[in-house]
Amino acid sequence: MFALPSIFLLPWLSEVLGLGPAATGAWIGGNIDTTAAVTAAGAIAGEEPLQIAAIVKATQNALLGVAAVLLTLYFAFSVEHKEGAARPTARAFWDRFPKFVLGFLVASVIATIFVNTVPAETSSAAIGVANDLRGWFMIFAFVSIGLEFNVKAIREAGWRPIAVFSIATVTNLVVGLILAVVLWSNFQL
Repeated sequence: MFALPSIFLLPWLSEVLGLGPAATGAWIGGNIDTTAAVTAAGAIAGEEPLQIAAIVKATQNALLGVAAVLLTLYFAFSVEHKEGAARPTARAFWDRFPKFVLGFLVASVIATIFVNTVPAETSSAAIGVANDLRGWFMIFAFVSIGLEFNVKAIREAGWRPIAVFSIATVTNLVVGLILAVVLWSNFQL
């Protein structure tokens, strides 16, 4: 409901506001939730905004793993421990730990080793194939998410969750715009 309109709205607003390519890319990369939507919006805005949007989104994705680990530790050792629960064990931590973080780490290590050990022309071709596969997997992921969309569940939840998310999104867009302008306006590619 939010990512699709943002694909078209943010590049247009960037143009209306007179943002430069770097600020546009930073705003898009920092405010659209999904990597595929960031890529689409960046492509609409232009090659330079696309490059910056991809860097900002990749940085967010990388920091997501760090945030997940820190939140897992915080809730395991502070929140639940204060509620009278016994001190968590390593197994309890492992059960709460988001396993996708390990997948990102393994993929990053494999890609880094591969790119640094094979000739550039071979790695470029392989990266092209990997990017094509990534595109297909993203398509399958979004189709799967769409197939799980349940209008009845949204009706049962009511308007409040949508209103709260809408307010948070608008706030994020405004704060993100200010940060993009302050931090990226003088950046040159």
